[in-house]
Amino acid sequence: MNIFIERIGRTFRRAVNIREDRQSNFQAMLYIVKILHSKSRLIFQHLNGLLHVLTPAYGAAERERHARMRVEGFPFLAVTVVGGVGDLLVMARFLRDMTAAVGPFSFDVFCAQTKLSDWIFSSIPGFGEARFDAMAQIGSAGSVYDAYLKINQTVTVLEGSIKSAGFCQNSALLATLKTIEDSVYKLKIYVDNQPRLDNGIGHVAVYSNATRCDFLHHMAAIPYGGDAYDIPTDSDVIDRFSLQGKQWITVHNGFDTQFVVSGERATKCYPHFASTLAQMKQARPDLLIIQVGTSSSEKLAGVDYDLIGKTTLREVGALLRGAALHLDNESGLVHLATCLGTRSVVVFGPTPADYFGYRTNVNITPIHCGGCWWIDDLWMDRCPRKLSVPECTYTLPPADVATKALVALAEMEAA
Repeated sequence: MNIFIERIGRTFRRAVNIREDRQSNFQAMLYIVKILHSKSRLIFQHLNGLLHVLTPAYGAAERERHARMRVEGFPFLAVTVVGGVGDLLVMARFLRDMTAAVGPFSFDVFCAQTKLSDWIFSSIPGFGEARFDAMAQIGSAGSVYDAYLKINQTVTVLEGSIKSAGFCQNSALLATLKTIEDSVYKLKIYVDNQPRLDNGIGHVAVYSNATRCDFLHHMAAIPYGGDAYDIPTDSDVIDRFSLQGKQWITVHNGFDTQFVVSGERATKCYPHFASTLAQMKQARPDLLIIQVGTSSSEKLAGVDYDLIGKTTLREVGALLRGAALHLDNESGLVHLATCLGTRSVVVFGPTPADYFGYRTNVNITPIHCGGCWWIDDLWMDRCPRKLSVPECTYTLPPADVATKALVALAEMEAA
């Protein structure tokens, strides 16, 4: 139940902050209504799962499944993950590389969205099932794991959760968990105050010569296995939209729909992509432009295919895999494109490029300001400096983005 209490507390705190920031009870209530509307189905799924986990039939089935998961006596971990698509992909690569570094272990994932996690973690050896995070440590299933991990911007081991007897067949994993505990001790002030001190974590990572993609590895002292990650995609979408034999670029201007903002556009979203695309289309009329995204995306003028809300994530993956280039603000689809080997041109604003940027991408940093990620609870809602629009994204000329994107295209085609 701690997960529910944390989420209710976070929602209440943000509503209070919105009321104080906007001097409006109406805006605070509107935010709560948006939260309830966007999360109602997810809340119902979590409550249903929570009730199910307490039934005797569930307990018996879980004991049988856990016995199967303990292949040859190797450790069995519970891993709680927090974040959107990009965060989960980073975590999946970490678990992939931890398996490669220390040897076999099994794990279940506890998360907010089980279908999403099943898709992302399914290709990692040892993955069992994705379960709602409210179910962790509840009922008979709560005592079967040899350790509990929580992964967000950092990786932590739940205090007192390690059962050393379960690591007889994998002492290297036990040593790695001890390394993680040592790293967490050094980062305690940041870890205890996530996500409100995540900006500080980003700085610690950068000055440790790490980035978002490999800071978890840095904490565990394991090697990074590379950006490429084998994730299933649905290539039927190529035939569905008659894209065989054609060349295209993809563009996305939204954000994680699980992060509810009080306004229409999040501060991290670049507002000038339509002008950027018009200039690119003038220089390269042969290229098709495909817009992907969901409810947080704004329709762009001048695209050849508007696929907002018309594709699954697996289908978006296939479109990204086949794209000559991907344009985006910093988002989960950038992580997905990088996993699939597609280069991205990424416009940064509140989130820091030196932490979130991939070295293979074209990372465009703000001309003015920027980097206010988690400077306060409302960083995604409005400019913390109280400017009418976020200066970091609004002042970046679309011509600069178009030029860098065209250069990147030319480099890709020449390679």
